[in-house]
Amino acid sequence: MAHGVASVVEIANGCVVSVTPAQWECQRCTLLNSDHLHRCQVCESPRKMRLPTLSDVETDLTHAARRPKMSNLPSTVTTQAHSHQNSNCNNNNSLSETSLANSTAPPALDIADLQIVKQEETEEWQCLSCTFSCNPSFAKTCETCGIEKPSTLRVADLEQESHKRDSNVPNSTEMSARNSWNCPKCTFANSDTSVECGMCGQVRSVSASETWSCSHCTLENLPSDLICSACQRPKTNTSNSHGSSSAFTHPSSSTSSFMATLSKRPSHCNGFQERQNHLHESSLVEDIRKIEEKEACELRMAIIEHCKTYGDLFVDDQFPPAPKSLFQDPKVPFCEHQIWWRRPHQIISRTEMNLPWVVCRTPLPEDISQGTLGNCWFLSALAVLAEKRHLVEHLVLTDSISKEGVYQVRLCKDGLWKTVIIDDLLPCYFNGELIFSKARRKQLWVPLIEKAMAKLHGSYESLVAGKCIEGLSTLTGAPCESISLQGDGTRGEETCPDVIWAKLLSCRDLKFLMGASCGGGTMRANNEEFNQMGLRARHAYSILDVQDLEGNKLIQLRNPWGRFSWNGKWSDNSPAWQKVSKEGRNRLIARGVEHGVFWMEFSDLVRYFDSIDICKIRPDWHESRVTGLFPCHGLQPAQAVKLKVLETTDVDLCLFQQGSRGESATKHPVDLCLVVLQETKHPQQTSVGRLVTHSPRQLHGCVGCNHIFSPGEYLLVPFAFGHWNSELGELIYFRVTKFTDTKQPSYVVSVHSAKQVTVRDSLCDRQYLLADTLIQLAVTKGSREQLRPGVMAYTLMSGWAGSIFVVENVLPGQAVHVRCDCSQSSNVVSTRGTLETRDVVPSYHRQVIMILSHMERSQPYHVSRRLIHRTVRSYQPLMDWAPDQLRQAFHFPEISPHTGPLHAPRLVVD
Repeated sequence: MAHGVASVVEIANGCVVSVTPAQWECQRCTLLNSDHLHRCQVCESPRKMRLPTLSDVETDLTHAARRPKMSNLPSTVTTQAHSHQNSNCNNNNSLSETSLANSTAPPALDIADLQIVKQEETEEWQCLSCTFSCNPSFAKTCETCGIEKPSTLRVADLEQESHKRDSNVPNSTEMSARNSWNCPKCTFANSDTSVECGMCGQVRSVSASETWSCSHCTLENLPSDLICSACQRPKTNTSNSHGSSSAFTHPSSSTSSFMATLSKRPSHCNGFQERQNHLHESSLVEDIRKIEEKEACELRMAIIEHCKTYGDLFVDDQFPPAPKSLFQDPKVPFCEHQIWWRRPHQIISRTEMNLPWVVCRTPLPEDISQGTLGNCWFLSALAVLAEKRHLVEHLVLTDSISKEGVYQVRLCKDGLWKTVIIDDLLPCYFNGELIFSKARRKQLWVPLIEKAMAKLHGSYESLVAGKCIEGLSTLTGAPCESISLQGDGTRGEETCPDVIWAKLLSCRDLKFLMGASCGGGTMRANNEEFNQMGLRARHAYSILDVQDLEGNKLIQLRNPWGRFSWNGKWSDNSPAWQKVSKEGRNRLIARGVEHGVFWMEFSDLVRYFDSIDICKIRPDWHESRVTGLFPCHGLQPAQAVKLKVLETTDVDLCLFQQGSRGESATKHPVDLCLVVLQETKHPQQTSVGRLVTHSPRQLHGCVGCNHIFSPGEYLLVPFAFGHWNSELGELIYFRVTKFTDTKQPSYVVSVHSAKQVTVRDSLCDRQYLLADTLIQLAVTKGSREQLRPGVMAYTLMSGWAGSIFVVENVLPGQAVHVRCDCSQSSNVVSTRGTLETRDVVPSYHRQVIMILSHMERSQPYHVSRRLIHRTVRSYQPLMDWAPDQLRQAFHFPEISPHTGPLHAPRLVVD
């Protein structure tokens, strides 16, 4: 032993134990510590630990083969042996093999009780939920899963409360073994639904016989998956494991099966993995990108090595060179030309024959040229990114020509980052020229990003039509905002040109990305007038610069077509340039009409354009992304995100839903709204605290809000009600829209902050979370209408994609009967299943009477509300206000478990 201290070696229970006078040896780092210390001076490990030693490992394979099987022992004893097999040999209570074989199971003590009793004997305790056994004695919750420490019981207490366990009923450890798997790397017990180890991240190895192949897209899925993780098709009896033929037949069958295997591997770069009730800190945007790029590189190299082994060029069978990758319906093609799929060395560029093909030279906005596909919204956003070379390089992860044809593009779809694997087969005309988007100087970054977008949404045709804000969000993953230039009567908004101009200058200084939509939205654009001015109605442009030139407010824009420029005031040949100094003119003169770049006065922008889209890209900020599900009725728990702020910081919050592009997308989006509230100080009385901020409620793919948060804890409550289904039967929404998919709509909440924050997702333990949230929102932001002294109606109507009605009764000892009639409304759907309701609101209570949601976003909606009320002594039923058979009812329609968490009366707590 070290330090010249004499040691004595003795044998105890078949294990070698080292003993030193007045000292003990740390089992983790082997340091000799003084006897009075309870923890190691270096690593702070407790004196007694349950770390496995070499003597715990069976080295005699011959002896192991002769050992009797544990399944021959009584069930309780088998469980006990399994529970103690990792205990170290210092534990004098360890059961030897001989004693187990000759003993009988104690009828009064289950294995969970044994684990509780053993806590008193060590300075660490084992979690009964995740089996993590290195929690320090002072910890009240598990350091891995957060479950509370079990209470310590005496053996006498257990004997008094004991009962004989039915041998036919498996105990908790047996059930855990059936529904879990042990990590081969760290032995951590994981849930059967987990595809990677929750402790070390090791991917679960699944044998080929356990997977099932999707009959639609041939993806190999885990046995616990009930729907295909790629195409969302349900598991069928015909979807058996291994042996399904691919929809696209190619000689490279080995590559196809290899891709199917790789596609089921969990990875951060393939999307944010859902973590229920998981606490995590936000990370720097750049750090997340680097981690995901590293994972993507490992996957790409694996595919390349496979192609080299078999001598194949890579063909992506998940997005094959076939009509289904071009058209949403191959029977109705949007392009009349015959399309040929060619690799780069087969593609012709007549004006640049002498240049070699490269992925990216020096990206410039003028490199981009739109093809026959109507995806200007995407290309205008891409042109903005091309102003900053590093942003383009962050998208295309394969920075050089791949001989095997393997490329990766990183995109953010519906709020989640995804690394898309594609091949280099590109759609061309018969003569070999690209039919869709292209980049000058024989660069591939434009068609590769376009193909990745097409794969992400199902087909090239799915990219037709859109807004620049969607392209900016997909290409950057940053918070985006749209500024209306025409105002929006449905939202009650009025435009202020001076405020908008000031905001544009601020965005330019912050180097935000911007785009503009021409003649779209609610504008009634005259195509002939727009053409005469050199503009294209319902077209997206890039904003390249914003300048105040000697009192003239000018904006520089670019047409993604690379031609057809503005010919009005401040165009290249406009006499307005002669009225400013030569220095200013030379500093701002456009790059030329041949590139589609031009300057325009801000007043003309407001006249001809309907909106400006802003992308707040800030690489030095932190981000965190959380997934969840919207409830379809009150029996499904509402979810929230808990935000903890340690320092005052600026935060951008965004709420995403599944997009409406592609065959498998949601064609009828729900109304989105994100509400931020203080964490409640009275959890027994109300689910939430005061309102802090909120997003607009809109039928959009994404809504968001910005706020400067002070230190504290907050709740982010996302909600949507257009899909809400009461127990009365199928809602009007489902009948009119033919919405047959009854699964809960999913959402993603992204949190971008200047400083690091902590996020805990999926808090589902508050029954009246939605009701209390809506009441706080209506009382704080709604219009107030006094029905009589002590009775108040709060209404959120203008700009709320429908309406929310709340009634408050603070009359002492008197209830209020309220009749709400919205039967004259149109294109809205009610959470109560009807547009006319009658309710009894008790004294000192508030109630969400009705929520109306805009149903079909392509059509305007109208809300008409009529409130009738009367007061009654005490809490009396509706009587004559209800149908004869329901005269004793307090609500009509009845408030049941389906609607109670949303519409039940709530006590006034101020």
